[in-house]
Amino acid sequence: MKSEVAKIRSHSFKLTKFDFILTVIPVLIWAGSTFMRQTVITPSCMNAPQKCSKESLLPIDQISFGMEDPRADGYSYFTQNLSGVLAVAVPAAWSLSRLAMGSLSPAVTLSVLGVDLVLILQTASWNGFLTELSHWIVQRPRPFVYYDPVQRGIDPAHYVSFYSGHTSFAAAMTVATFLILVVRGAPLLLLMLSAIAVQSLIISTAYFRILAGRHFLTDVIFGAVAGSAVAWVVVSQHRLQHPRLQTG
Repeated sequence: MKSEVAKIRSHSFKLTKFDFILTVIPVLIWAGSTFMRQTVITPSCMNAPQKCSKESLLPIDQISFGMEDPRADGYSYFTQNLSGVLAVAVPAAWSLSRLAMGSLSPAVTLSVLGVDLVLILQTASWNGFLTELSHWIVQRPRPFVYYDPVQRGIDPAHYVSFYSGHTSFAAAMTVATFLILVVRGAPLLLLMLSAIAVQSLIISTAYFRILAGRHFLTDVIFGAVAGSAVAWVVVSQHRLQHPRLQTG
């Protein structure tokens, strides 16, 4: 029994009794904040349309003006959701393959699967909370509002451009997956494929959000950085200082 406990502890990550709170509370605040957008966000473009013109944008963001492809909006949901699916499936597949090869026992595998899932959920939770917090604070209009500030600037839900939640989610999920695989000792080929997926899903999600007219270039750049930072903080905070314990 002690040997099994040592093996579980030796697999790189640890959870505490506070992890449930640290996962659930941000989700609840995130959800509540989203429903309160109508009362918190001020439709500034409707009140002062002259402040929401193309000329008021940063030069780097003016390239987003005029784009509004509805197909791209659908593609961005696909790439975002795919990053979430892979974040759960890839580490699980790696652990189950080690079980099949006999390098992990069923008890250790079950523990590893549970810890990895908590890491992914906690990363998504904090990423969502921080994204919505940014929406509340910045209240930046989406690019399509600048086409018609009076009519399209009425809805408070159109003032959540900074920063891109889709891009930050894709970054958080893919980077967290990569870091988990690194700490778990995944083979080089799997790490290389994971790194390719990180870049591909972040860039494609960001591109589709711009093409759909939902975000400016600075929105997706900051979203990618913020999501990656959340993943790094969550994973690093749970890593054991001495992951390779003797199992006896």
